[in-house]
Amino acid sequence: MKNGIIMSKDQLKVYRLALKVIDGSLKVKDFALLVGISERQAFRKIKRIKEMDYIGALHGNTGNIPFNKTSTEFELKVINLLKTKYQGFNLTHFREMLKEEENIVIKKTTLEVLAKKHGLEKHARRSNKKSHKPRPRMPQEGMLIQFDGSPHLWFGEEKSTLLVAIDDATGKILSGEFFEWETSFGAMKVIKELIDKNGIPEAFYFDQAGIYGKVDRDFTSQISRALQMVHCRLYIASSPQAKGRVERLFRTLQDRLISEMRLRGIWDYYGANEYFKNEFIPVFNAKFSVEPTNPTKAYLPNIFGDLELAFCKKEQRKILSGNVFSYKGVNWMIDEKSCYQHRLVNINTHLDGSESFDIMGRIVKVKKSARNYRYLKTG
Repeated sequence: MKNGIIMSKDQLKVYRLALKVIDGSLKVKDFALLVGISERQAFRKIKRIKEMDYIGALHGNTGNIPFNKTSTEFELKVINLLKTKYQGFNLTHFREMLKEEENIVIKKTTLEVLAKKHGLEKHARRSNKKSHKPRPRMPQEGMLIQFDGSPHLWFGEEKSTLLVAIDDATGKILSGEFFEWETSFGAMKVIKELIDKNGIPEAFYFDQAGIYGKVDRDFTSQISRALQMVHCRLYIASSPQAKGRVERLFRTLQDRLISEMRLRGIWDYYGANEYFKNEFIPVFNAKFSVEPTNPTKAYLPNIFGDLELAFCKKEQRKILSGNVFSYKGVNWMIDEKSCYQHRLVNINTHLDGSESFDIMGRIVKVKKSARNYRYLKTG
């Protein structure tokens, strides 16, 4: 014992074997082998024990407080923050918040040691599935937009769905919003906001959910129809790995976004959308996005006019004699002087719930008709 410090089992072993070398019952090279040190170190160790007895088996700093030891007060402060205010944060995210919000700077290794000591490590989820080689990024921003929805306990006690559009070339979140479910209207709202802000991308990449749908002779979804109207291509992913970037994005958001909204006391759709769009996305993009190979953006300008007529729910009815058509069990008449018999009228239900009527993109006025006509539906 040195100043009240008890020798460890390894130190006792070194001392016991060194005594055997000193009394001649053990060779120095055998001592070095058993202790796990070089013969040169063994000679120095035995010399120390000869001069200082058992004290020579101890390290020179034994019993001394390291100069870089974290103070107990600092340790308790950091651990208390991780247990309470920043509960659920991973260590990298927690370290960032300490610097930004608490003005506390701590080394990564120091924080890892403290978290491990107190059993507060948060490990990333690992998948046992076969790994897939990442597909190379597109060279320009706006060439391909990956789009997906994630139902999750983002806030509150009930699941909500976050719809997000992410650029393949840069990893930027271009638009996104929380909804109760993944619907055509929600997806079109997010896509329209993206186009209003950036322009029309070359293509979108969706999963196989029915609201997106493949464009073929048998079925055209509202979203695929809307993208056709603005000359934007649509691709359907054949597997989750095909749109791996947006899948990985959701894992990151479930780790970071949920913790930050909980920290700020956000528990409703309005607060979540305000924070996500105006505060979280700009910071996230600045921190995690990458530079594209080609800095020129691939977005095309909107030359199609009012996007409200594209990004809405469209139904078609055939116009009968007298400019009359039937919709939801009610007869309507096109209130125009021209005759539109045998043509198709589009009934548009917009994102805000309002309705409009158009023929080949031209808005027409309608009114209810008292005349009884056979109900015809097309499309």
